[in-house]
Amino acid sequence: MTAEHSSYEELACDRRAGEEYRQGHAEARRAFLIGRAVRERRQSLGLSQVELAARAGMTQPALSRLEAGVVVPTIPLLERISGALEADLIVEVAPAPPDPQPGRCSLSVCTVELADERMQPLSR
Repeated sequence: MTAEHSSYEELACDRRAGEEYRQGHAEARRAFLIGRAVRERRQSLGLSQVELAARAGMTQPALSRLEAGVVVPTIPLLERISGALEADLIVEVAPAPPDPQPGRCSLSVCTVELADERMQPLSR
């Protein structure tokens, strides 16, 4: 008796095709990108996590979790952090990319940005 086994890639692609996986992945990606934007802005200002946490009215461990992408912050928290980073919080709502072709796996990308308050507004 020989049983046919699926490859890892076939199993992984099947799981990635599920709505629950896509939603979880999208949330994790947003948390990662937000954390990276905060960390990069903090480092460009030469601030430690302790200094930024104090400015934003939060604890250093909470800031560390946010920068690591472990938590999805609320808008009010992001506003406090962007204020402490002397930056504007920019949130963009854009159309979602079309669903991938059946049988193909695809990952979506989003953009998060903390901009220096001294930057000039974009002209359209």
